Amino acid sequence: MMTGEGNQSLTATLHQGEGFSLYVFEKFSFDAAEGRLFLSGNPEYEVTIEALPANYDLTQLETAGKKKLEASGEVSDYSGELVEHPLGSAELYLQASSDKGINDYIVWKSETGDAFLFRLHNPKGEEASDFASPVLVSLPTVQNDS
Repeated sequence: MMTGEGNQSLTATLHQGEGFSLYVFEKFSFDAAEGRLFLSGNPEYEVTIEALPANYDLTQLETAGKKKLEASGEVSDYSGELVEHPLGSAELYLQASSDKGINDYIVWKSETGDAFLFRLHNPKGEEASDFASPVLVSLPTVQNDS
C-alpha cells in the first residue's frame, strides 16, 4: 500500500461481521456486533458496514444518505465518477466535507453482486491519512458469508 512513507506492506486479518467478513489492517479494530471498523488509537475515525438485502431501493438510500450528510456540509455526488478509486464500482457515492472532516455514504456492490452500505466518518486531524488509505483498501474485501 502506498503511504506517506512510500510503498509499505501491511498485514491484514480476516474478521467476521454480522453476515459478512472483511480484512482488517493492524492499527484498526473491528466491532462485529456493530459492523464498525475504526482506528484503534482514535475511534472517531470510523466506518460502519451494513449488508443490504437483495431488493434494496437505491433511490431511498440516496434520499436517506443526502439527508444524513446535509448536517455535515454541502453534499457532493461522485457516483460513477471515481473510476480509479478502490470503491469505484459504487452504485452511490455521496460525500460531505467541512472544516471538521469528511463523511461518505456509499452503496457498493462486490464482484459477486452482494451490496453493502458504508458510512465513513473521517474527522480532520493528524490521523486522517492513517485512516483513509487502509480503510479504502479494506472495504473492497467485504463479502457476504452466505
